[in-house]
Amino acid sequence: MNTVKQNLYETNLYRNSSDEIEAQNNKWAERSVYEPNITIVVALFDGRNAPVPHSVGIYDESWVDKLYRGVARNYNGHFDFVCLTDRNYIFSEPIKQIRFDRSVDQYGWMSLMEWYHPKVCNSRRVTMGIDTIITGPLDDIFDYDLKEHNLGVCQDPYWPEEICNAMTIAEPSFCNEFWNYWINNEKEILKNCDLFPGAPSEMVVLRSLYGDSPRIDTIFKGRILSYKAHVRDHWDRLADTSIVYFHGSPKPHQVNEQWVRENWI
Repeated sequence: MNTVKQNLYETNLYRNSSDEIEAQNNKWAERSVYEPNITIVVALFDGRNAPVPHSVGIYDESWVDKLYRGVARNYNGHFDFVCLTDRNYIFSEPIKQIRFDRSVDQYGWMSLMEWYHPKVCNSRRVTMGIDTIITGPLDDIFDYDLKEHNLGVCQDPYWPEEICNAMTIAEPSFCNEFWNYWINNEKEILKNCDLFPGAPSEMVVLRSLYGDSPRIDTIFKGRILSYKAHVRDHWDRLADTSIVYFHGSPKPHQVNEQWVRENWI
């Protein structure tokens, strides 16, 4: 990064005061009073100093706002929207931000264990990446009865025998169970759960403990798709789709396609 860009980055990094953040969370608290059916939980962080930098310099508040709007357009139930953050951000939509307990620079992807921190909410939660585009109805997916299970996951688009964290549906009982396992076994988990060398990931923990969880994307076949594995060069598959998730490259801002322009707004 050149000096000018670095200076601009540093200026923007700390531009938001605690008063601004308090005002932001007040905006969230002043939304219509209701008991949410679900809470959407996402994360926004820079990550340039993490052990394995990931999509550095791409994400900002607008990605979170666009995802919020996509959910609002396509889900008829009451929902809350929480974003875990590494610093102070200002969102346009009524989004509550909660600061990560642990340093993202130190924990990297494993910071996403905090998606399941019991303090985040008391309701069912839906986790997803902010590089996700909502394209259709969500009610039946988000409100799906997991029956005897307390976690729903997605199938890895390249290795069907594995699960992935493209989207999860987690009941409060799962979050309590998973979080307790994490805090009681943190050192062992960090040592043995690398997704790539030197990059431990919460997805590896999910795979090792909950690989037999219901796969929401196979239950709702064709409704939750990977852009890279399913949609690219196969636009006809978008007709019945509700969720398109991105991983690796490209990201939504690099895809000049009509369906992106219509839904990622």
